[in-house]
Amino acid sequence: MSRKTFFAAALTLTLVVTAGCTDSNTTKQQPKVSADQAQAAPTLEPVTAPLSDYGKYMPLKRQSETVTLGSHQTYNLAPFFTGQTVVIAPDYLYQQSIYYTHVKQTSDTTSKSYIYRYSQGSNDNQVLHTVNRTIGMMTGVSHYLFWVESNPTKSGQKWAIRSMDLKTENINTLDQGISRHDTAIPYLDASSKRISWMTQEATPNRTKTILKSFDVAEDTIIIHQQYILKEGKKQEGQYPFDFRRSDAGLILHTSTFKNGHQAPTLETFDGTFKRRMNGLIDFEHSKKYVATGEEGSAIFMNKKAQKTGYQFKPADNRLTVDAFRFLSADRVIFRESISKLWYADLARGTVAPLTEMADTTSKPIYVNGKLAYGVSDDEQIEFHVIDLKK
Repeated sequence: MSRKTFFAAALTLTLVVTAGCTDSNTTKQQPKVSADQAQAAPTLEPVTAPLSDYGKYMPLKRQSETVTLGSHQTYNLAPFFTGQTVVIAPDYLYQQSIYYTHVKQTSDTTSKSYIYRYSQGSNDNQVLHTVNRTIGMMTGVSHYLFWVESNPTKSGQKWAIRSMDLKTENINTLDQGISRHDTAIPYLDASSKRISWMTQEATPNRTKTILKSFDVAEDTIIIHQQYILKEGKKQEGQYPFDFRRSDAGLILHTSTFKNGHQAPTLETFDGTFKRRMNGLIDFEHSKKYVATGEEGSAIFMNKKAQKTGYQFKPADNRLTVDAFRFLSADRVIFRESISKLWYADLARGTVAPLTEMADTTSKPIYVNGKLAYGVSDDEQIEFHVIDLKK
């Protein structure tokens, strides 16, 4: 397996979510594009210190009782999909609606995707948009939905990033391209004001990666940084393969190739954190902590190296930990395997179950003070919304 194939596989494992789509003939003029020199990433150099050298790790103190974080509402969507096997979960919350997507495979190479709007007040489930392509993922900022749609071609995976104004239902195209030579289609990550993604233009000789953001208020695409990986007997350069963009800033997982050596690192753009990282399944950060998940463990590293960090061990060392969602600088939700959500208070060093065990629990989303996730088994499909403000 090539390094690019490995990175693409790791990215797919980390970022499997449900999402949404749209047609290119409904687009309007593209937004402005500008360079963001102030947020350009520093040059990444190989880091040799092992993970275990970064501070101390104390086990989180487990509490047995399920924690209550706020007003909790449950919505049963099973009646809308009677007789169907579906994989759905909340992708975005706006006002009193839950937005999510459903993908139907129509053949080995084609699919049909739907964006739904479920009204929490009226129990109405409306198809908002349909497209004859695969939806990779969906998210939102303010009154906009953003999603990635793709379809296979002879030259690679053709993709496009779309947006919808929920007030007018107008659709726009933000970016588009073709993923070739084992590179993945873009993944969208959202903060309160921006969405971010990276594009990869690959040839047999080199791969160029560009990190971008879209500022909703400014209607501007911001070019953050460009990376080049040259192929050959000895690869040279940098190959980013995963990132997160929260209100705490941008954190990037990348590999640097130099003089025949490879150094994978996890680094924030503001310079507060930089560590050598292998075997990551998922990660996220706040102003105080960096959370990393792998098979059999999750680590919560304080960005101040001299401060104590914490560790969480799942019930089985073969289980994964992922889907970190920081509610504040030191409070975080995460998922054990695909069956249970936990709540950790890092200021107190404690962890408590947020949900009971289930057949399938989706990755949670956190939007405007509300936490949402989906739970499903053979018969039921439930969306849960917790209002942390109440």
